[in-house]
Amino acid sequence: MENVALSPTPLLVNDLESLRQWQNSELNRLKKLPLPTKRDVEQEKSARFYFDALAELRARLIALHGNEIYAAVTNNFSELVRIEDLLYRIAKKFPGLAPTRSEIIQDESYFLCNKEGHELSQGLILSELLAIPHIGQHLMTAMQQPKEKSFSLLAQFQQQHHLRLETVTVIKKNNVAYLYLSNQSFLNAEDDQLNSDMEFAVDVILLDPNVDVAVIRGDVMSHKKYNGKRVFCSGVNLTKLYRGQLSYLFYVTRELGLITKIYRGLMHGENNVNKIPNCVIEKPWISVVDSHAIGGGFQMLLVSDYVIAESGALLSVPARREGFIPGLTNLRLPRFVGQRLSNQLVYNNYQIIVDSDEGKLIVDEVVDANCINDSLKSVIDSMTEFGIGGFISNRKAFRLGVEPISLFLQYMATFCREQVKCMYGPDIVNNLERFWVMRK
Repeated sequence: MENVALSPTPLLVNDLESLRQWQNSELNRLKKLPLPTKRDVEQEKSARFYFDALAELRARLIALHGNEIYAAVTNNFSELVRIEDLLYRIAKKFPGLAPTRSEIIQDESYFLCNKEGHELSQGLILSELLAIPHIGQHLMTAMQQPKEKSFSLLAQFQQQHHLRLETVTVIKKNNVAYLYLSNQSFLNAEDDQLNSDMEFAVDVILLDPNVDVAVIRGDVMSHKKYNGKRVFCSGVNLTKLYRGQLSYLFYVTRELGLITKIYRGLMHGENNVNKIPNCVIEKPWISVVDSHAIGGGFQMLLVSDYVIAESGALLSVPARREGFIPGLTNLRLPRFVGQRLSNQLVYNNYQIIVDSDEGKLIVDEVVDANCINDSLKSVIDSMTEFGIGGFISNRKAFRLGVEPISLFLQYMATFCREQVKCMYGPDIVNNLERFWVMRK
């Protein structure tokens, strides 16, 4: 890849100036509108038209000048920058081209139905960047690095064999790390906090050379509905989504960071975008499903190497009913259950009991609740009996055949655009009010 000049070319400068002139003209009109919570239907339509158009114009500039812009904010591809920082670097380096941090923070104070829609631009910008193959791979490499705080947490974990974060706990016993989901207030529903805590935990587990196998399981709940019982995962946190407290970047960092690290491993040390992409730190992952695996919990099963489920546990992917895309389910699920059953699960909120023939296409083993620990020990013994080297090598080879990086990045480019369009589309608030708010 040729080096790119770090100073903006005249063509980019010209296009940025045209964008700023358009923004200034439209902003004068937007400033005359009431606050988002005070607008009538027509005023809301007018504001929405502006933010939709702005996002598309910004995306168009990224499509035209993406290589130059990305090079400028990554020091000519020499720095690995996570997407949370990358978007704000673009906003600072090229004023008007991306939302600022203060604009995003201001929007966080509104319910989803009242947000201005600055995140629309974030989604479309990321979509265009991921669609450029060498940029997508460089950005993917950045997201597969350990987070900075993970190293101090690793030292603590190695010393104490125990790590407690706000919504997860990790315990090491011999050569096995047990990652317990403990978002107690929301029955292990996924949100920004759980996503962040889980990624730290996954980093620590993968970095610890004395861990051979990792287990993901729900903690014992104190929630009145499941008091004293374990719950695996209840899907996305719809309460926070409706209240505007779930960021758009939650969806993207979850897939490119947390889930990718579980499925594709951790890049660390000398690994970089020019190295063989499978030269990473990987370990086998076992998921244990108690009670239910809904939405994001279901998605985790599709990247686990072995799944044990409590008899009677329920599996479902209700995201389409709520109004958005269920992560990478649409890409990964058909190879487990076929296209027709995938359609039923995604389009029609079809639910599966793990004991059924359909359930056994997704989970490896169904056992009574009181037998789970025995089954888990047996699986761990089997995985480690001959060492995990051969297991990891076969894991990499399987993945290369079913989901090459090029396919993953194409999907993510589409996902980034479509997910943010869903998030700020007309259906999601209506669906949340019909199926969630009324029920609550």
